[in-house]
Amino acid sequence: MKTACVLLLSAVAASAAPVPVKIVPGQGILRDGKPYFVKGAGGTDHLTELQRCGGNSIRTWSTDGLREILDVAERHGLTVCSGIWLEPECSWFSYSNPEHCARQMKRVTESVREFRDHPALLFWGLGNESEGDGTNAAYWKQINALAQMVRREDPAHPTFTAVAGLQEAKAAGLNAHGPDLDFVGINTYGALPGLREHLKSVQWTRPWVVTEYGARGFWERPKTAWGAPLEQTSGEKAMTMKASYLKAIAPGGDCWGGYAFLWGQKQEATATWFGLFTKEGERTAIVNVLEELWTGKAPANRTPEIANLKLSTQELKPGQTFTGSAGATDPENDTLTWHWSVSAESAGRDANGRERVPPVLADSLVKGGSSAAEFRAPEKPGAYRVFLRVTDRKGNAATGNVPVRVNP
Repeated sequence: MKTACVLLLSAVAASAAPVPVKIVPGQGILRDGKPYFVKGAGGTDHLTELQRCGGNSIRTWSTDGLREILDVAERHGLTVCSGIWLEPECSWFSYSNPEHCARQMKRVTESVREFRDHPALLFWGLGNESEGDGTNAAYWKQINALAQMVRREDPAHPTFTAVAGLQEAKAAGLNAHGPDLDFVGINTYGALPGLREHLKSVQWTRPWVVTEYGARGFWERPKTAWGAPLEQTSGEKAMTMKASYLKAIAPGGDCWGGYAFLWGQKQEATATWFGLFTKEGERTAIVNVLEELWTGKAPANRTPEIANLKLSTQELKPGQTFTGSAGATDPENDTLTWHWSVSAESAGRDANGRERVPPVLADSLVKGGSSAAEFRAPEKPGAYRVFLRVTDRKGNAATGNVPVRVNP
């Protein structure tokens, strides 16, 4: 028994050893001595699927539940880009206040010390989109002080801060005040195809990772007359994202890879805008694209695709009937199932600022189940959406939606 206990303790100690990440200037990084290019996704769901698709890393935005996340990621052969939440400049926190910064430094130091030895850890993310317009020099100086601390406490793992696009003021702030960050994380969506040219224009010459990329954001899409953004179908999103990835991320060099957003599902603008899976857990077309990009092989069974989704009218009177139609194809000619629904455009936000999920208005669907559907407009005036989800019974789905307005 004594020998078995010693062996068990030795195994536990070995598993707690950090895996070092070394920066090779102009070439990328080495993890445990081997070249490592990030094929990652934001989120902590569907990790078995991520591993199957050739992904190698996940990104988090805070240290909440990090111990379990690291353990689960390790079991799936994945690394973790661990975000540490930082306060934005606001009424109760100022980067010009030494006491505020010292308190933040203490909190971040404790997090680094707690998790630095975990073998699944890859990077430390110091803040996410907390930089404002980029002109606050005190913010960048604090970021640099945090990066210096991490280097002392955990030299095995590089640091970055994630910015909402690297505009000129942000690049200038980082160049002037953030020399100790190992790279910058860039969250970008519709602008991804032109990112390399943009980085030259703002004189960014240091390494970078695309810490969020995916479908064009709702702020980047055309809108209806009443301000509702027009969401692309899942197939359209996949086409544009693939082209963007090949142009901006795939060439490598000072780009060390990227994290697709979101490897899961969430309500943001709509229930389908950013999630790469449906709330029912089905894969959408971007998952297929990423598998092909990451492994070099097409998936064995691919998602359906929706085409020509349209309604007879988008401007309605209360209780008015209207129709919808669409085409759909499946690469393997799998049997398709059609799911139509109507929801309000928005259900507001909860006490934590998160978008509430608008309930499905079951009474508004008169007839569905096929490529054609009939609806009855809600009695209450306002903005709504008609959703279509087409599934192949093999765990894949195509999604699309059309905004409508009920006028008084």
